[in-house]
Amino acid sequence: MSGRILPGWAWAGLLLSVAAASARAGNETVPAGSDLGRLQGRWTAQAGPRHGIRVILEFHGRQVDAVITTPKGLNVRAQGEVRIDETTSPRSLDWVKFTGPDQQEFPTILGIYKLDHDAFTVCNGGLHGERPTEFKSGEGVFAEVVTFHRSQGDRRPNAKLSNSLPPPTGE
Repeated sequence: MSGRILPGWAWAGLLLSVAAASARAGNETVPAGSDLGRLQGRWTAQAGPRHGIRVILEFHGRQVDAVITTPKGLNVRAQGEVRIDETTSPRSLDWVKFTGPDQQEFPTILGIYKLDHDAFTVCNGGLHGERPTEFKSGEGVFAEVVTFHRSQGDRRPNAKLSNSLPPPTGE
């Protein structure tokens, strides 16, 4: 990013995009052995240039609920959908139908991922960017590599923790 540091609110927007992994699954059955099945439950990461932004993703089928907490304590909730393709190398994902607190839809964000036990690493191409081909941060907003870790105590793939997510603040 050519030495520029984005303000906290821009990183929150970036991470909302990461959280764009939300999708309504309805009555869809997710195979437990698939990557999507293994992603079910709660994941957390510290993101941003100083790792001062906390991100919580909670997968329910293809739906993802996200809470981003800025360094100043502002909680921003977002929801969207994730589409995963395990047949590509590296494996790919699309964050689609992602909306923030004002219900404004974000553009689709293309990314790649790897899933290793309790670590979920995502590299996004950024707003209107191309899908990355390697795990390397790129130029622009949302073009960051972020590693999420399964939350402590959430070892069950079907654990439902939505009611315990922090509420939005500052709306």
